[in-house]
Parts: sequence; structure tokens; C-alpha cells
Amino acid sequence: MGLVCLMLAVWLYMGRLGSTPAFRDVDGAVVKGSIAEMQRIRLGGVDQSIVIRGRDSSAPILIWLHGGPGQDETGMWRHYNAALEDHFLVVYWTQRGTGRSFDDNISPASMRLGQFVADLDGLIAMLKTRFHRDKVVLSGHSWGTSIGVAYAQAHPGNVAALVATGQVVSAVEGERRSYKFTMDEARRRGNQAAIKELIAIGPPPYPIAALLRQRDWLDKFGGAWRTPHSLASLMLTSFRAHEVTIWDGLTFQPGQKFSQDLLAGDIARVDWLHSATHFQMPVFMAAGRHDHNTDATLQKLYFDRLEAPYKQFKWFANSAHSPMFEEPALFNAFMIDEVRPRIFADRPASAPAPRAQSQTANSR
Repeated sequence: MGLVCLMLAVWLYMGRLGSTPAFRDVDGAVVKGSIAEMQRIRLGGVDQSIVIRGRDSSAPILIWLHGGPGQDETGMWRHYNAALEDHFLVVYWTQRGTGRSFDDNISPASMRLGQFVADLDGLIAMLKTRFHRDKVVLSGHSWGTSIGVAYAQAHPGNVAALVATGQVVSAVEGERRSYKFTMDEARRRGNQAAIKELIAIGPPPYPIAALLRQRDWLDKFGGAWRTPHSLASLMLTSFRAHEVTIWDGLTFQPGQKFSQDLLAGDIARVDWLHSATHFQMPVFMAAGRHDHNTDATLQKLYFDRLEAPYKQFKWFANSAHSPMFEEPALFNAFMIDEVRPRIFADRPASAPAPRAQSQTANSR
């Protein structure tokens, strides 16, 4: 039995890093100028995992900022949004304390939003030097939008465009709206178990354990996932990606708990509605009409207050909190046809910056 356990441990260790497939042409040859690699880089004193993929390594750099905190979405992005790799040089960053970037030795004091911004700055500096770029596109989801907003405010010169999906706006107001929707829906459905539990935890603010119970009911009532998905089903889907291994599965839960517990204070203090309304780059927001995790109407209110050289709000009619997974074809088209043409790489060097414009669009 001991030998079996040892062999299993060795197998898990050897397979922990995964792999990412090369881009190949119709003859099976690696596409010239493409890049497909996985590596670990040291950011802020912590080894963190990144995957870099692009059919053309000279394409604009797009960095995914995953949600959670503590929920690596690399496998889901690779499954649903790999089409973007034909138009961007896509960087999948697994943040400190998450999945394969989790380590028991990470200092709890380092788990602060400011440190994540510093880590991202280190990552961007590396990418700019290696690929000879001046700017990158940041695309954040949920918690990742807070990293994106904070970074864009601190280092605007490095950001070609900011894309936010499921934008976090105000922790206090967002949680109030989320709780109200969940309670109203429980009463509409006559779900006595939900009503009893929601009354027991009371309205926000509440500790992380109560938040997770409210989110569980929100999930059941369609306020987190509109299409027939759940976080569990999407996590299983993510294992179809070459880059995701059993090791990622084993580190998911401890990394998620570690990240959520230590970042709860920073999350509770977020109020971008009053502290971050001026941007120096194009800003895009993608919102599911049924999102009651980071309330969709609150996202639109924030968007309307923003000032940016160009801004666009995109509604996804059949999505809740994650349009890129719930309506992937429409989301990918949005990124390719609407976001990409607005970034610096698509304008001639002599062309002036676009005048301030605003647009709200519906998905088909």
C-alpha cells in the first residue's frame, strides 16, 4: 500500500505542470511566429504560473485577470475562448494564492489588492520587454475587474484598453442588491428553506461563510448562471484543457479558501463608484442581463459615470455573471470585432487618438 501511495505521489508531482499544445498548420507543422508555452515566473517574491498563447506572437497582448479570488479560470477560458488566441497574444495568469500559484509559505500579509497590482505590474514589465510592446489589454472577470481598475488607475500608460466582465462596483451596495434579489426570488418561489436560511444570516455585511451560503442560493435561482451551468460543471469542463491537471484540482480548494479569507477585507472596502471614475484608456464593460452576483444595473450605473477617451457597454441577453462562458461565441466576437479595433496596435502611428465617445450595445 505504501508503494502505491508513493507511486501516486510521484505521478501527481510529475504531472503537476501540464502542457499547452503548439499551433500547427494543416500539414502538422508548428505555425511560424506562433507561441505556446507554460512557465512559472517570480512576481513579488512568489512563483506564479502563466500560460502564453498566440498564433501570431506579434499580436496585441491580452492578459486575463481571473475572478474569485482564488478561482483560476484558465481551463474554462481555453475551452470557451481559445478563438481569441488567433487575434491576441493571450496571457493566462494564475494569481498568487490560487491553484498552482498557491503555496503554504505565501505571507498572509501579502494577500492585499495592492500586492496583486504590483504582481501584475511585474508581469507586464516582463511581457513588454520580451515582446517589445508599450501597452497591454487587461480583461478582468469579477474579482479580476478590481485588479484591472486598480492597475489602470495606478499605471494608465501601460494599458491599451480595459475590459471588464461582471464588474465589481461597490461592495456595500452590490451585496445589498444581491441579497435582496435572492430573498425576493426565494419568496416568489415559496422556497421556505432558502427564506429561513437567508433570514438567519441576515442582510450584509456578513462574514465569508454567510456570503457563500447566500451565493449558493443565488446560484440555484439563476442569478449567477443563466444558462444551464454551475461553477462545479464549469470546473469539470476546465479539465478538458491540456493546461489543467489533477494537481490543479487538488490545490483549488485550499487556494480558494486561502485567497477568499485573506482578501475579504479588501473586497469589502471596494467602492469604485466613487473612487475610480476617470480613465485614460478605452473602457469596455460586458454584462449579463441576469447578473445578480455583481448586480448588472449597478454595473451600468458605474459605466454611465465613467469618463474615458472611449467607452462601450455590452449587454449579453442570455447571461448572468459570466458571459464569456455562457455566450462564448458572442463574447469572442465582441473581443475580436469591437475591442481589438480600438486598441493602439490597430491605429496607424500617425492617427490621432479617438475623441471621447460612448456606446451601449445589445448582444444579438
